[in-house]
Amino acid sequence: MSFDDMKAILNDFGLWEKVSPCYEPDGSIKGYDFLEGFIGKYSSSEKTFIKAIISIYHGKPLVSFWEIYRDLDEENTRKLIQYWSRGFGGQ
Repeated sequence: MSFDDMKAILNDFGLWEKVSPCYEPDGSIKGYDFLEGFIGKYSSSEKTFIKAIISIYHGKPLVSFWEIYRDLDEENTRKLIQYWSRGFGGQ
């Protein structure tokens, strides 16, 4: 997944604007602790989805399958599966 892919996916869920301050223009994260603190005020489902996509982009485990199962509603689970089936790239 490219940085642009990650931004597009998060944008599709209305979440890119919520995490964009955590990123440098080159796609590097300003810090995982910074991200965690920054998204702390959001709902469980938003935090879980953000962490899931960022985990895939960075190749770093930030969320478990159990959290995804527990926190995502049916619609967002279905959308996540659609992105997964396309390899999270090229909309």
